[in-house]
Amino acid sequence: AYQDYLTRSQVSEAVTLTGGLKSPLAEYGADKNAWPTLVGPTATAGSGQLNAALVGKYSTVSTSVGGTYPAGTVSATMTTGKASGGVLTLSTGNGGSAWACGNTTVDGHTGSGTTIETKYLPNACKP
Repeated sequence: AYQDYLTRSQVSEAVTLTGGLKSPLAEYGADKNAWPTLVGPTATAGSGQLNAALVGKYSTVSTSVGGTYPAGTVSATMTTGKASGGVLTLSTGNGGSAWACGNTTVDGHTGSGTTIETKYLPNACKP
């Protein structure tokens, strides 16, 4: 039970990293009618790029936003612990006005691509 608790806390880092991208991605998409490529916080963002925290202690965020605007998916891959190799996704079907965490349904859009076991996901990300 304690190991499951630790894994849930590690997965929460991926939720925090991807969740912090929701507003900047929605603003960028609304302004440019496209999704950016994500670059590290210390890089100088060029055309079509957005600075973001991409690496945490337990997870790493993908540098590309999947999909064609207004649909999009941001994913984080777990790098440590029992969930290592698992993927958490945030996805939108409306340009970032609403985001589905994991394989949940939000505003008629159902997320997909999350491979982390349901027992390790926060309640907001459980289908």
